[in-house]
Amino acid sequence: MIDAARLRITLHDLNPAPWREIEVPLSMSLKKLHDAIQAAFLWQDYHLWEFEIGDKRYGMPFDDDPDMKVHKASIAKLTRLKSMKGESFLYTYDFGDNWEHRIDVLDVFEAETGARLPRFIEGEYRTPPEDVGGPHGFEMFLEAISDPSHEEHDQMLNWYGRKFDPQNIDRQTVRLWFGSLAKARPAKK
Repeated sequence: MIDAARLRITLHDLNPAPWREIEVPLSMSLKKLHDAIQAAFLWQDYHLWEFEIGDKRYGMPFDDDPDMKVHKASIAKLTRLKSMKGESFLYTYDFGDNWEHRIDVLDVFEAETGARLPRFIEGEYRTPPEDVGGPHGFEMFLEAISDPSHEEHDQMLNWYGRKFDPQNIDRQTVRLWFGSLAKARPAKK
């Protein structure tokens, strides 16, 4: 058996709010949780990011700013989630667009030995495109692409490069990405 957690990750400041549920092994680092969130939301990992858990911040420390105390996410393990069932913490992706995600620890449990983790469980609503300009920019994007008479309709469609359906989260691609993450994490015996 391996210790694991079920997490619900909700993107703030959008209505309806995109959310995903995933299961992760507690032996995983926060950096690997970042990778799983990127896969769950189909983000492209173009930008800086950090976690806030309690009064600590985890991410990629900045060498040029000694006043910013950011702990290395690559060495911080999820084992502390064992005592956080029912609690939440914050993940921010892209400090320009400032996509804040609330992560709720729904359950902590023992997964079967050999379970393929991390694992995508479910979700709703599509993630905004990268570099759309945060929640306000995403609202403007949706207005423009949904109205052919909007002055920026063609420009936004060309910028995005394909159809955008806010209801479709492309579960097949999410599961493929999670399959790659699980293959990279051999089960411990």
